Amino acid sequence: MPDKFKIIDIDSLSYGGWGVGRTDSKVVFVGYAVPGDTLKIEIFDEHKNYGFARIIKIIKPSKERIEPVCEYFGICGGCDYLDISYDTEIYWKTEIFKKEFKKTFGSDSFAQNVYIKFNPAKENLNYRQKIGLKIHRKDIGFYKKYSHDIVNIKNCRLAKNGLNELLNKAGSILLSEKYYRTVTKNISLLTISEAGLKNIIFGVKNSLNNFKLPEQFIRDIFTETKCDNIFLESAGKKIIKYAAGDTGKNNNKKFLTIKDKKFLYDLPSFIQINKEQNENIINAISDYIETVTEGGIKGGAKKFSNALDLYCGFGNITLFLTSYADKITGVESSDFAVELGKKNAALNNINNIKFIKSDVSKFLDKIEKDKKFDLIILDPPRSGIKGLTGKITALNPSYIIYVSCDTMTFLRDLRQFVETGYEIEKIYLFDMFPKTYHLEQIAFLRKTASR
Repeated sequence: MPDKFKIIDIDSLSYGGWGVGRTDSKVVFVGYAVPGDTLKIEIFDEHKNYGFARIIKIIKPSKERIEPVCEYFGICGGCDYLDISYDTEIYWKTEIFKKEFKKTFGSDSFAQNVYIKFNPAKENLNYRQKIGLKIHRKDIGFYKKYSHDIVNIKNCRLAKNGLNELLNKAGSILLSEKYYRTVTKNISLLTISEAGLKNIIFGVKNSLNNFKLPEQFIRDIFTETKCDNIFLESAGKKIIKYAAGDTGKNNNKKFLTIKDKKFLYDLPSFIQINKEQNENIINAISDYIETVTEGGIKGGAKKFSNALDLYCGFGNITLFLTSYADKITGVESSDFAVELGKKNAALNNINNIKFIKSDVSKFLDKIEKDKKFDLIILDPPRSGIKGLTGKITALNPSYIIYVSCDTMTFLRDLRQFVETGYEIEKIYLFDMFPKTYHLEQIAFLRKTASR
């Protein structure tokens, strides 16, 4: 049997947060490794030409290696880059994206000329306005690296301080003798957010048919955490809401504010976890739309006739299109998010947006053949839009703006757009998730004149 323990030098980082080295003519990906490290490693997943390994001992640390600020780093799987400076992280994230971009587009001449800009975060710690934790027995936290075992978390260095306070207060109640055997044993997830409203969601292991939160438990959570809303959600996504004051109705006294818009955000709907970078993305989209209209819309140029926002959620981007298009259609599969979108449009006195509850694929299948959109924006989940690029380009948009949180599916889909007659004008990389390998990326595409 081959020796699983090796000595290796790390020369680079790769997508997924892995350090990269070579041993026995094989590429090895090492978790939590830093370029310049010399390590003793154990290969735990070996293939013919590559393998994955964990660090057993740091023989000689890289000059780039720093002391992590988190006691859980290297055990908890939430972060990848707490052992390097933020400047080093920015460098490698940019290099990794450019490398994957070139691999996707090969020697295509245009690929050498696409403008790619990295937009770092102002804060690279304590930036998250939402976190989700697993619950198993008396463990509340994140999964360990390489496993589904849970690391108990008291303080997440990526979460805003208010979230850590909510976590500890809610956690103390959940693990108390009073509720551990009657309530907590039925709960597998705890999600908390602080984005204008303080919300807590308890994910139930099974259905809600035979379980509900005791009234005293609800009162204790509200009293101790001072949260605005509590949600109980089943595995089948059925939701029960409890509002502060036990009214059972939405608490509309507070809002999530994004730039100059107000949002009646509720926790079960998707929200970008980094408010600053989310606003920077909206600014970038608005600035681009200004540049592609002759003279700029602010200067009185003609608006787009029909804009389409796919995977629109509760209107995070949709509401900001109101100045740029005569008609806007937002498509979203979540009932919860669509209803919020309608309320958010009304709250901001916007009347040129139509929200449609539909799976995006089904919407594209059923849309009238003569229906055309001159601007399409899409912000899909990590899986991307595989198989839908042709349906989107069939709507004949002059411009497509593609927002994505997954580099690999983003590049796969971009290649299909290019092959169907669109050129990439530029790509912006936004560090939405500092200290992890993830990026938020935007491609601005224009229909080529030959199509």
